[in-house]
Amino acid sequence: MKRGLVLGRFQPFHFGHLELIKNIIENKIEPLICIGSAQYSHTDENPFTVEERKEMIETVMKNMTCEYNIFEIPDINNYDLYVSHLEKFVPAFDYVYSGNPLVQRLFRNAGYEIIKLEMINREVWEGSAIRLAMKEGGDWESAVPNQIAEIIHRMDGTDRLKILS
Repeated sequence: MKRGLVLGRFQPFHFGHLELIKNIIENKIEPLICIGSAQYSHTDENPFTVEERKEMIETVMKNMTCEYNIFEIPDINNYDLYVSHLEKFVPAFDYVYSGNPLVQRLFRNAGYEIIKLEMINREVWEGSAIRLAMKEGGDWESAVPNQIAEIIHRMDGTDRLKILS
């Protein structure tokens, strides 16, 4: 089976991520889900730990009928070396699924086939907008699967974000 790389910070996992993964599975591709910025947590931009983000992804993936793997990818803050850095953590893959122009360029330059994604409902299904709504007491729950909202509530994620700002 062919493999498709999905790279994100998943801060938090939201419906945009879910739609992307569903699309990959529908095309009979095994998702290799890479949690970027794995070493960061408890900051305004990266409030959740890698373990918490992994729990979010695994909780949603339990409902999927597919093989998948999750990998933790620490940042190295060097675009020229990023693809070779990531390749050390994951098995070989056939495609890179991304709507991020930088990710597309880096992996295309390294010879990978890019599956360019159309961002769906981007103004709502975007991590920064969700985190802002969490901090300001807005409606963030409609942008994430119910299981994710439950996890965030259990860990007092909204309070954590308010404290971090």
